[in-house]
Amino acid sequence: MAEFPALKLHILKFGGSSVATPDRIRNSVSIVRGRLQQVKVAVVVSALGGVTDEILAILDLACGSDPRFEARLQHLRKRHHDSAAALTDGTGVEELRLALDELFEELGALLHRVREASHISAAQRDHALSFGERLSCRIFAAALRAGGIPAKSYESHHFVRTNNRFGDADVDNTITNELVRKLLGPVNGTVPVITGFIGATAENEITTLGRSGSDYTAGLMGEALEADVVEIWTDVNGVLTADPNIADTAVTIPRLHYAEIAEMAHFGTKVLHPRTVLPLEELNIPILIKNSFEPENEGTLITREFSRTDGMLKSVSLKKDIVLFGLKSKGLDRITGLLPRALNALEEAGIPVLFNSAASADFGITFAVPDRAGDPARHALYRAFEPEYRKGLIDDPIVLDQVSLVTVIGERLIHDLGLSGAVLSVLGENRIAPLAVAKGVSNRHLSLVLKNEEARTAVILLNDHFCVHAQRVRVFLAGTGTIGAEILNQLDRLKTTEYDLSVVGLCDSRRMVWNPAGMAPGQALALLETGDVTDWTAIVDKLESEYAYRTVFVDASGSLEAAKHYARLLKAGIHIATPSKRANTLDQAYFDLLMSYTVGQPTHYLYEATVGAGLPVLQTLKDLIRGGDVVREVNGVVSGTMTYLFDRLQQGAAFGETVRQARQLGYAEPDPRDDLSGEDVARKFIILARTAGFRVERAEVEVEDLTPPELRQVSTEEFLARIDEADGYWAGRVRQAAETGQVLRYVGTLAGGKIRIGVKAVPAGSPLGGLKGTDNLIAIATDRYTVSPLTIQGPGAGKEVTAAGVIADLQKIAIRIVR
Repeated sequence: MAEFPALKLHILKFGGSSVATPDRIRNSVSIVRGRLQQVKVAVVVSALGGVTDEILAILDLACGSDPRFEARLQHLRKRHHDSAAALTDGTGVEELRLALDELFEELGALLHRVREASHISAAQRDHALSFGERLSCRIFAAALRAGGIPAKSYESHHFVRTNNRFGDADVDNTITNELVRKLLGPVNGTVPVITGFIGATAENEITTLGRSGSDYTAGLMGEALEADVVEIWTDVNGVLTADPNIADTAVTIPRLHYAEIAEMAHFGTKVLHPRTVLPLEELNIPILIKNSFEPENEGTLITREFSRTDGMLKSVSLKKDIVLFGLKSKGLDRITGLLPRALNALEEAGIPVLFNSAASADFGITFAVPDRAGDPARHALYRAFEPEYRKGLIDDPIVLDQVSLVTVIGERLIHDLGLSGAVLSVLGENRIAPLAVAKGVSNRHLSLVLKNEEARTAVILLNDHFCVHAQRVRVFLAGTGTIGAEILNQLDRLKTTEYDLSVVGLCDSRRMVWNPAGMAPGQALALLETGDVTDWTAIVDKLESEYAYRTVFVDASGSLEAAKHYARLLKAGIHIATPSKRANTLDQAYFDLLMSYTVGQPTHYLYEATVGAGLPVLQTLKDLIRGGDVVREVNGVVSGTMTYLFDRLQQGAAFGETVRQARQLGYAEPDPRDDLSGEDVARKFIILARTAGFRVERAEVEVEDLTPPELRQVSTEEFLARIDEADGYWAGRVRQAAETGQVLRYVGTLAGGKIRIGVKAVPAGSPLGGLKGTDNLIAIATDRYTVSPLTIQGPGAGKEVTAAGVIADLQKIAIRIVR
């Protein structure tokens, strides 16, 4: 908890969720008890959770003469009596029961008057709503007393003076301060428990301060009693960068300036009432926002100090259910006073303006109002500009509903530094175009009006990019076999400050798991065991709808089904890094489609590890072509498995035993025929050819299959048992080559746009003849490399080098997209 030296008085406000049940009230009482060990305390309470909405529902039933209101009222009475009985005992419970009954009798009489009139006045609505807090404060005070803490309940309409704007009344701070100090101050010994949300006019008509008005009451008490701190106890860990129900990655903001929280509250952040801040800022009274259910969490401290966070901006908020109006003159005729006349008309009609912008205020303006005010706003405009409409000088207003207001907030926006453009760029890259934009020269906010269906995505994108971690790159890993597990292992050891690679999803052939906040790579495999059944369509749908920005799909699955989704992922702006050869060796048209989404586009598709594992073969080809060179021929050994096989045969090992050993070491596939068939080499050469600009289909590739014909259709078990039958044949071929100073190698050649793959006898002293272990060697002949081809050599198999190749591609993508 934050430390405050020499404190005298804390105002503790408990919201509806903190007093919703007897257990939660006990929890709040324990918080008060803890504070009383250090400071004096005054408490402000909201109605029990859900009570305000229930009173509104009962009011509507009574107004419609629906007899069910009586039963609902009795159920509400029972809830409060049950809470009272659970929290008090002895004489205390009977005293409390009588006090509650008195209030319910008053509420019941009001409801009967509403039923008889079949009408609810604004004053009656506020009067009815006041009972939630008035009942709650009595119960909370009694709970404190039952816990040995002296306490007394106070109804704030006796000392919070307001005007008669029922539903959202304005407070007269001067009179309120005088009354509060007279009736409550100084706080000594007994804890005052004060109703939030309500006030009263000079004529003693009860008013309300707007939804979440209990925060405002706490601020007023803090100002009047000159408190040292105002604490707002709620059900979240302070102020978050975004609504966690929209952006799972939202994080707590440790510190905020009064001005920042005021703008956040105005634009839709629901933690604090917008008007709470002003009186406290003037007296420099800190506001601490805490979670009743996790009191050990630091929460958010609001003071006069600006502070930096991990993000470039502090928060992104969403205000839904608005209507956007566009009003403009016809042609080039100006209408003098267009903007002030429109705003005055709306103000006179009692319609709040949530947003406005105007490049030329006499020619056209754009503004937004709550959706409930759409029709009244239209009528107000027609009345205000009736002369212009009659003369045909003004167009009918353009009205767009189904829109939302998204606002990013932060001190850095005052100086901008390109942030406004960066925000629009992020949205533009994700095909989100604001309908209207507004930012003032000294404002800490940038507001955007968006279509409802785009607003949620915008909040997620902007929160992740600007509020949480500007260098965050999300990763979904498909496949957790040998290569996939090694990718996780290397990610776990990777240290970089240039970007943050965050694993948000993982799947194998059986299960998938998601965590938008990111999973530690070293723990991801364990989480997979509790995941859902793998569904490729569901994975792609989720990536496309929720992760379309700064996400890399890393495919180590080798799945054909996954490969067939690449086009959709790339089209959605999701980057891909993969060691899988599947997608690039489907028909040429599919390869062309993948390239169309990436070549010259902001979406990246890297597949270096498909040929040569971690060797820079494909990047070298691309660089040669980009530099204007022309590839004429590529040949070499691109299978570490085949290098191992023929190196061992040259040393005198038997063919069958070598195949089984390669399988055991992980150099060969579980069914070694996948390697012996030459299909793996064929795919690699198709990728080489297509990357070099040649058009080739699999059917055009000539491939020598090393699997004995009689073993091609049997089971894997039978194949492994009978492969020794080929020992004599291969021993003979090795001897025959050795007689002329040659060795056998499985070589691929791309020349004239044609691919041929098979066993060749090459000089033992040649680069190919000298290959050992699992080495690959690729020789590239071009117009510039004619006499001596450009040669790349190194390990071409093994989980470590293959995973490293994928990680390198992933890092290249990350560097490109965070700049």
